[in-house]
Amino acid sequence: MKNQKYIIGTVSHGTMRNEDLIPEFVYILKQFSKGENKEHYKRCKEIEKNMNIDGYYDLEQSDYDIEFLFDALQDYALPYFYFGSHPGDGSDYGYWLTDNFQEDFDGLEVNDLSEVPKDYAGEIAVVNDHGNISLYHKAKTQEPKEIWAIV
Repeated sequence: MKNQKYIIGTVSHGTMRNEDLIPEFVYILKQFSKGENKEHYKRCKEIEKNMNIDGYYDLEQSDYDIEFLFDALQDYALPYFYFGSHPGDGSDYGYWLTDNFQEDFDGLEVNDLSEVPKDYAGEIAVVNDHGNISLYHKAKTQEPKEIWAIV
């Protein structure tokens, strides 16, 4: 995903209806997939055509389309994130840090990047005393590059 813009947090809030979710999800997926994933982009165009069919949101096809959109949007989740509903609000859809991040993370955890050994290579989680988390990746001979941050 070249020059990819990522989302952390809400994509759609306050509704669970296909007629509200599908247009929003299609818009986001088109932004992610344009020039990157032709199949996702093509399917978004097909769903947009479906959205113009009378009664589309009452048809089974809209259920298949929303299922596809959930699966496809997951493909654009950052490491240790998932696309779905917020654990505390079922009508808040977006990209959320997994509850198991601390258990799943097997890289180096530090309070500050200055604690990272110069020859270390791999993932680094910087967790400060305020609970902010930043994920970095470092090659042995390079400076760490930020992947995402939650502040």
